[in-house]
Amino acid sequence: MSAHVQERNRTRKAAPFLVLGAILVAVVVAVVAANGGGGDSNGGPAAQGGGGAGVAQAAALAQKATARPTSIGLTTPIGKPVPAGKKVAFISCGVEACEIQGDIIKQGAADLGWTASTIGTDGSPEQLQNAFQTALRQGADAVILNAVTRSVIAKPLEQAKKQGVPFVTLSSVEKTGDGILANIADTRNSGRIGELLAAKIVSDTRGDANTLYVNISAFQILRALGDQFQSSYKKYCPDCEYGSIDIPVTSLGKDAPDRIVSYLRSHPETDHVVLSVSNALGAGLPAALRAAGLADKVKIVGQSGDSQTFQDLQAGNIDSVVPYDYYTVDYLMLDALARHFAGVPLANGQPPLWTVTAKNMPEAATKGLFPVVPSYRDEFKKLWGKQ
Repeated sequence: MSAHVQERNRTRKAAPFLVLGAILVAVVVAVVAANGGGGDSNGGPAAQGGGGAGVAQAAALAQKATARPTSIGLTTPIGKPVPAGKKVAFISCGVEACEIQGDIIKQGAADLGWTASTIGTDGSPEQLQNAFQTALRQGADAVILNAVTRSVIAKPLEQAKKQGVPFVTLSSVEKTGDGILANIADTRNSGRIGELLAAKIVSDTRGDANTLYVNISAFQILRALGDQFQSSYKKYCPDCEYGSIDIPVTSLGKDAPDRIVSYLRSHPETDHVVLSVSNALGAGLPAALRAAGLADKVKIVGQSGDSQTFQDLQAGNIDSVVPYDYYTVDYLMLDALARHFAGVPLANGQPPLWTVTAKNMPEAATKGLFPVVPSYRDEFKKLWGKQ
């Protein structure tokens, strides 16, 4: 998620994205909306025939997902004036993605007539608690913190409730209420991504796949992604082979590629690898596959990504990625706050999803984070009555 995917009480800075879809990103199933699963922009093999009914369903979903979303999918305007002058505190997790988020939130706050500041941390529970208390002490009208675990911020969250300061998070497994106003890109979003990845593989192989799913169990938000991937994969292709491994947080950036290659050597029939967080698990993996003589045999798909992920995608080292859209999710968090302060019901917005391949990837992808929906900012400003 992706995403967009830090678990505050179990790790410090191991993964900058969820699955936040996030970490991510991200992470991401309500229903499969207008931006379905994987598949390349020409339809893929399954779209041209082969397989059974499940494969055909996967192919339709996969083909649909390759079209870049043209809208954020949220259409209900606030309809009332949004109070100006609010001060938003964003608590950063201490990695690059979170720093970029701070800039996005600052831009969105300005669009609302608000101000936003970033409070830096190293991602540790102690610093997150202190940062939350600092935000309250400095008079923040609202607080934002990614992938929160309620137990980590229990004391400052209770204080925020007493002071009437709304709190918003994303890519968390915690339920809303009791101090948490909104949780954007939650487990439903992770599930949506899982289904897209399954559709991509089944479609491309015409229902003849043998897949390894690589999980990071320390990030609870990824469980929904993995569960939905396995469920959808078996639904679309009951006879397709499936295996999974878990990578410890301590292996990220170290021996994660070696662990994946070790599995592939002992399971030579495997032809696809699904990375629950592409940037966290994929660093060094293409090179490790080449060294093991497996690069031409095994395809990599995954969710979330950084500039290196998309460079590998462009070079053909990775087959497809469902990116974690920080721009939309950050604005969705601000949208929840805007509706709260305007006194209207919150909207049930979910970030749009897009399966990106070398054929349809935007040029900006190899340079860092990019918005999935280019018009996202104008759309939100229209909903907020700020155009």
